[in-house]
Amino acid sequence: SIPVTLGDGCDYVTIASMAINTNDCFVALNSVRIGGGQEYYLNGLDSGSEENDELCANIPGPACGESPGNGKAPGEGAVHVHRGFHGIGGDLSAAGYDWRNPMARVYVEEA
Repeated sequence: SIPVTLGDGCDYVTIASMAINTNDCFVALNSVRIGGGQEYYLNGLDSGSEENDELCANIPGPACGESPGNGKAPGEGAVHVHRGFHGIGGDLSAAGYDWRNPMARVYVEEA
């Protein structure tokens, strides 16, 4: 849970965050008019910028320790709904890192 305080005149919100321990997964909510009591469920999206090889050599994040991450293997070339984490690279297990959509919940309430 991350509380965010908005000032007067802030009628829209945009959120973007990379999913750690993935090649190129992220969640986003773009330019949504806000008001109290709104709830949004965000799917994990694949940015299409690199191959989903699930190898620590290409994944930034704490699970891969000192790995530099981001080897930039060519990707799909288009944003699409992410398929999850399946442990195909052998470095990290699906049991520990997989998810099913939605990946994030955003709830807006008035303070």
